[in-house]
Amino acid sequence: MIKKFATYLIGKCLIWTVLCTFVIGWIDSQAQKLDSLQSLEEMVVTGQYEANSLNKSVLKVKVIDAKRIEAQGAFTLQQVLANELNVRIIQDPILGSSMQLQGVGGNNIKILIDGVPVVGRENGNIDLSQINLQNVARIELVEGPMSVNFGTDALGGVINIITKKQAAKSKTARIGAYAESIGQYNADLALGSANEKNSLLFAANRNFFGGFSEDPNSRAKLWKPRTQYNAELSYSRFLNKGLFRWTNQFFSEKIIDRGVPSIDWTQAIALDRHYQTSRYSSSFFYDKKHNGKRNINVVGSYNVYMRRFNTLVKDLVSLNEQMVAVPYEHDTNWFHQVMSRGTYANVAFSEKLSYQMGYEFNHEFSFGSRMVNQSANMGDYNLFASTEWKPFKHFLLRPAMRIIYHTQYNAPIVPSINFKYDIRESIAVRGSYARGFRAPSLKELYLQFVDAAHNIRGNEQLSAETSDNMQLGLSYAYKWESRIVRFEPILFYNRIQNMIDLARVGSGNDAMFQYVNINNFTSYGSSCNLEYRTEPYQVSLGYSVTGRKNELPNYMPSNQFFYAHEWRFNAAYLIKKYNLSLNYFCKLNGRIQIYEYNAIQNDVTLDFIDPFALMDFTINKSFFKQRLSLTGGVKNILDVINVNANLSSGPHASGSSIAAAGMGRSGFIGIKYSFL
Repeated sequence: MIKKFATYLIGKCLIWTVLCTFVIGWIDSQAQKLDSLQSLEEMVVTGQYEANSLNKSVLKVKVIDAKRIEAQGAFTLQQVLANELNVRIIQDPILGSSMQLQGVGGNNIKILIDGVPVVGRENGNIDLSQINLQNVARIELVEGPMSVNFGTDALGGVINIITKKQAAKSKTARIGAYAESIGQYNADLALGSANEKNSLLFAANRNFFGGFSEDPNSRAKLWKPRTQYNAELSYSRFLNKGLFRWTNQFFSEKIIDRGVPSIDWTQAIALDRHYQTSRYSSSFFYDKKHNGKRNINVVGSYNVYMRRFNTLVKDLVSLNEQMVAVPYEHDTNWFHQVMSRGTYANVAFSEKLSYQMGYEFNHEFSFGSRMVNQSANMGDYNLFASTEWKPFKHFLLRPAMRIIYHTQYNAPIVPSINFKYDIRESIAVRGSYARGFRAPSLKELYLQFVDAAHNIRGNEQLSAETSDNMQLGLSYAYKWESRIVRFEPILFYNRIQNMIDLARVGSGNDAMFQYVNINNFTSYGSSCNLEYRTEPYQVSLGYSVTGRKNELPNYMPSNQFFYAHEWRFNAAYLIKKYNLSLNYFCKLNGRIQIYEYNAIQNDVTLDFIDPFALMDFTINKSFFKQRLSLTGGVKNILDVINVNANLSSGPHASGSSIAAAGMGRSGFIGIKYSFL
């Protein structure tokens, strides 16, 4: 089956490449003037030997910069990614927002902040609404396995969030505020100072959301009230051709799930559940360049994640709260991770050859009442190497491999190979093949969640997930006079073996739910993005289709592909005279469906989420030589809240006929002021 799909994909890739090359070559031949593409030279760092231009990178990297984030009025990672092609956001009012990338789930997508992994997965996913963007310079997204570069959990891709740094001989003093009609109120500030040798930067914000429900008088909200705090303190020492930086990041969130009132002649009470999350990271970074071509990069970090769950009875008359006297209605789990990654790169070993070698180690500890023996730990230790070879002028080849020692699994050698061929200055073809590896998490191995309503057990016999990925894409970037055209089609194929899921084990009173290797997952598809930019405006139009199939053993009906379509249209118009920009963002998510294992029924059901569209319109205006910036507009113009769906239940709740997609139409305004 793999060979069949690989042959099909390669055939499609060749057809696309030949057609696109012919069409673009014809367009190119009709142009009267060809300028250099220096204005397109965005710099990227994810997976690079050194900071490199986007056009020269052998990897296909998507970049979302701070201008786009501000224009969209976004303040969390979830809000930005909801507008990206090949990205599907899945909303949970308590667990938060997770994602799929090229059809691959969030438990196989690694999220980094300045190259440091974000810890604390719930239900296998990092909550994207917890990742704040108010001190972010840009986001870099790489689709497809990056296990060679970033180890386990990177089967589906990597998202690297690059924070703002304090430049030498500069000062920062800015404040900001944000208000939205759904009950969202934010405030942030940043203070920084730097001389020739040292810099210090402090940034903090508070995000408050009062909860949302279609019935504004309902105490029990569909979208739960939450309060978030973020803080970052960073110190940098500027070295000769290098930098040392030490940063500390803190995050705290409290979600309140208010229950439906229970009222009779004796009392008026409600059962409320509080979810408290804390995340702390202390990291150091060392970068040094020798003789202009040899780079040393070292990062180390210590990360702590805490999740606390409490159930309280609230007296709705006196407003007093009291803890429920039942042990399983309370829970606290701690996760600690120590990691370090170091690389040495010679970016010009010879005229045709560069190379990189490095190490990485990760060790994770978990403590909690629902873990086997109340604690567990595991680690993986890695060596990796790659080389960039130019056998001839316009062709670049990067083979790479990673050797993994895992404390609990015999990990395979993970290889990858990437190539880039510049057909001409404006046309490039990129392709890749990569293997991926993901070891089961501590929760999947050792969780023991047993109470009156649940019986979920980890499985120490789980096998690790492995994957194969192939991609082929074409990039056309043409500029004449003040106009720029980009055309970027891509084809992709993913297959994951031994995917982990929950399954019902036993029957009757002895039934329980356990993590097992129940799934072989395949996705393939294509996407195409067309962008046109000129002085007053820019337009971006995109389309993608993704086929998904998950083969569940002993269930023949599951052996079928289902296709999901996405359309995106973004537009911006700049009135330079008034420092005013008008922005329009639209993403249509087509119907998505896939067979899923239903743990309650011990059977396979066809899950689906009906199509829906998210549409925003924003206005951005700057004053006083761009010190003051105002952004306002309307989000979710089409007033989407819930969409029809059939979602199989796990062992936690019954199935659902709706999927939460948005909080309805809302107006917002944001303000930022820089004192310096």
